[in-house]
Amino acid sequence: MALWHERDISHSSAERVIFPDSFAILDYVLEKTIFVAGNINVLPKNMQRNLMKYGGIIFSQRILLELINKGISREEAYILVQNAALKAWEEEGSFKENLLKEEKITRLIAASEIEALFDVGYHLKYVDTIINRLQEI
Repeated sequence: MALWHERDISHSSAERVIFPDSFAILDYVLEKTIFVAGNINVLPKNMQRNLMKYGGIIFSQRILLELINKGISREEAYILVQNAALKAWEEEGSFKENLLKEEKITRLIAASEIEALFDVGYHLKYVDTIINRLQEI
């Protein structure tokens, strides 16, 4: 039985296989990434449609945080937002409309504030910085 401080060929056999295989896999992944990134076809209208599917359900986190900032508990805010989101998801309705129909929410957040929270620009504010970082690599 080999001891902790001893090595023989059985110990290094795994290392002889795993390192070359790891580099081969890395090469494959990088080639595929370059292919996908180089041939990507972005359709802005489709992206916008998908982002706003279900009436802006992607903005649920901002609504949740605003409700918490307005003074209700995280648990209660979560339930309110989740109910509005699930209803939009299950009925293919509008998350924003569901929020505006919920009196507990509209007492805390005005319709104009809800509209402001549905701004995609908030999530895109660092896009140029990220792209510039990628170009520097």
